[in-house]
Amino acid sequence: MTPDRYTELFFLDEATAFSAGHRPCAECRRKAFNRFKHFWLEANPSFGYTERTPIWKIDEVLHKERINRSGLKITFIESVSQLPTGCFIRHNNELYLFADRLFFRWTPEGYDDGMSLLGIDKVEVLTPRSVVNAFRAGYKPQMAISVHPVP
Repeated sequence: MTPDRYTELFFLDEATAFSAGHRPCAECRRKAFNRFKHFWLEANPSFGYTERTPIWKIDEVLHKERINRSGLKITFIESVSQLPTGCFIRHNNELYLFADRLFFRWTPEGYDDGMSLLGIDKVEVLTPRSVVNAFRAGYKPQMAISVHPVP
């Protein structure tokens, strides 16, 4: 990593980066950054932030939502019916991307084909809560999958 510079991070796709508590880069992905900040602010009014709020304030929230003081991943339980596309979940110690009512198992080589997790009502969500809220408000993360809508 380059000292005293940005941390070079590489993820399979944007949904994976969000699940780790990261956001689009303001320098190299300005359009996505602006869109994310807009939807994040709209979806998380309880913080009282505005378009003039510096991004480091949102980064502080993301950091607090991704790991606890012991360095462990923070998760929360959510109903599958309330999940927006783009969220990462953990089920039976496997990681999945949720997209268009299907679950795509994550692997270091990419995603497996989408499948339904029938009979599952609640799941452990890995994507930080404020980011999930931004997805609900309309932010669509880039995903390295081919999604065919379920009829």
